[in-house]
Amino acid sequence: MVHLLSCIQSRLTKKPFNHKPAYWLLPGLLLLSGAVKAQLGASSLNGPGIAINADYQPSSHYIRPEDSLKMPATSAQRRFSMGAGFLLSQKIDTATGKMRIWNLGVMGSYTRFSNKDYEENIFPKELFGGEIALQHMRSLNPKWSLMGVLSVGLYTDMEKITYEDVFITGGVIFIRKINPKLNLGVGAALTNSFGAPMVLPALLVQWRTGNRFRVDINFPEKLSVSSSLSKYDDLALAFRFNGGAYDVENRKDGKRLMGYQEMSLGLENTLHLSKKIDFNLAGGTVLLRSATFRDKKISDIFSTRPEHRLATNLYISAGIRCRF
Repeated sequence: MVHLLSCIQSRLTKKPFNHKPAYWLLPGLLLLSGAVKAQLGASSLNGPGIAINADYQPSSHYIRPEDSLKMPATSAQRRFSMGAGFLLSQKIDTATGKMRIWNLGVMGSYTRFSNKDYEENIFPKELFGGEIALQHMRSLNPKWSLMGVLSVGLYTDMEKITYEDVFITGGVIFIRKINPKLNLGVGAALTNSFGAPMVLPALLVQWRTGNRFRVDINFPEKLSVSSSLSKYDDLALAFRFNGGAYDVENRKDGKRLMGYQEMSLGLENTLHLSKKIDFNLAGGTVLLRSATFRDKKISDIFSTRPEHRLATNLYISAGIRCRF
């Protein structure tokens, strides 16, 4: 969500694998960035507007954590997502260049897993994530700006929806403009995504070149290299991070907090149908899909837990984006 809202601001102002603690925090970091919850991929918004996206990942074999052995069990995945960004208020002092901006973002994602031949429940049948976020941005001086975000979301396997499925996050990031192409930000956020309230680091790296081959680094969402094939067609090679935390009830051991991670590499083609409407088509390989399950306790967050993985496979994605 932070990524979607920060893009609005930038446009308006021009062996068995053991799950390590830092890796487990990836869903939390992505939760702060916001890109992963809508899972919009190539259809991500870069300004006020609305976007919808659908992607499909065919059946992949389950890799059990005990010995990294590929099992007969398989999972296929279908995901439908939407996102919308709205500019609520914008004030710019023409004398000093200082700005104050209020944005609103709404995002939602529904994922359906087709699980076959599992001896026990691992991946839930479905996941839903929906979020609404309010963002405020203001200039502090010519080099520094501040971004604050407050979001409320519902992240659930839809077995039973309770207050445990409601995640609230608030955070502040201080952003330093290094040069016209590079922004660096650091801050902190308070979230109940891990059960009890917890403070997490919030990081932001934005670097974009403007030559024939454009390099776009927007951590923790993506790294991409793109080029314009014509004034109607752009092509990009993108490495993307997706992930999130969900409250699930399909586990016999009672561990409710599911951390989901996904990393993909693919080609993304954007067709500019008009000045405000784009059609996006993407395809490539999913390098990583995994899930871990924990108790909703701070003491359990930094412990090592088994990582349930799905084998590398292909993906296809299509979406449409309309700018306001």
